[in-house]
Amino acid sequence: MPTLEKDQKYLESAIPELKNYLLSDTLYYPMGQLPRLTIGGLLLAQKRLQAGNRRTHLFPKLDSVKTKWYAAWTKKSAREIESRLALWRNYLNDYQNKPAEYATDYVNEVRWRVMLELLVDEMDEMPPELISLDQLLRTKLKESNFIWDVHLQNEFPENKFWFLYGSL
Repeated sequence: MPTLEKDQKYLESAIPELKNYLLSDTLYYPMGQLPRLTIGGLLLAQKRLQAGNRRTHLFPKLDSVKTKWYAAWTKKSAREIESRLALWRNYLNDYQNKPAEYATDYVNEVRWRVMLELLVDEMDEMPPELISLDQLLRTKLKESNFIWDVHLQNEFPENKFWFLYGSL
């Protein structure tokens, strides 16, 4: 999992590129040595920084670009939902086929589901396939404590991010 410093650097580098990204056809926008720019990546980095009590000056800038280019933001978010949904579906299928081999990957792979939750919030629409995948996950998930760094827990409450409170 990235550190707060890496999340900060990601946002600092992403915001100047955000308009170009939103107006491009590219879903995973290259940013040199940093992870590729996506809306899901931005939202996750922002959420982790909030959890670390990093109320950064970048948040209003991010909101400003989102507001100004809202149609492009929602269009790109919808495309990313499809892409992240495929990644999440593939992981769950791999797990179903070889549970012993893929169960330990859950702590890292669940980031796809977290990004989906953040992206769905942007769209106010839950894809039917995600509902089905959640039903499957609920049958396999063993409830436990928060599985990511405990310092992030306050921004990822159990009632909304229930999939971060269990393991396969």
